[in-house]
Amino acid sequence: MSMYALQVIGGQEVEIMQKLRRKGVDARCPQECRMIRRGGSWQEQLYTLFPSYLFVSTPDVYRVYYAVRNEEGVLHWLGASKGTPEPLSEREEANILWLAGDGPMPPSEAELREDGTLDFTSGPLAHLKELLEKVNRHDRRATVKVPIGGEDKTITLSYRLNGKQEPANTAAAGTPRSGKAADIF
Repeated sequence: MSMYALQVIGGQEVEIMQKLRRKGVDARCPQECRMIRRGGSWQEQLYTLFPSYLFVSTPDVYRVYYAVRNEEGVLHWLGASKGTPEPLSEREEANILWLAGDGPMPPSEAELREDGTLDFTSGPLAHLKELLEKVNRHDRRATVKVPIGGEDKTITLSYRLNGKQEPANTAAAGTPRSGKAADIF
């Protein structure tokens, strides 16, 4: 069985994936539970790892080509020439299967070492250490490059520090002024 990449309308990946699955097509949309800080606390939000892309597994691409191509929201198959399906390599397929898993990936776990560096102890970032590009410690996100369709695609994954997300400092810059504060403007 081979895996192929589809370009779809952004923001509709999950809906299109569900429509394709109802037609009997094995479609995948890798997602993660991303940690987002809102209102001073950390919350999980579902996030698509490859915006505007879906991945389809099939032993016979010609059997599902038109069912997929005629689905509203599908722009085209990715391949050497636009619209011509080209299977992903075995390594790329393994990466997608691992990232898609049985559902959204949980955030990775990280520990702060004494020298100030991060050590990813579990989750996807622990497995992708060699592909790590940069770490944004403020937003608790790390960027990795994963090969897909012959190109390196940059994806961003979130992490928890020491197994938890500490609340944001309520006395930080940007905190609303109290009602008694003088208005200097």
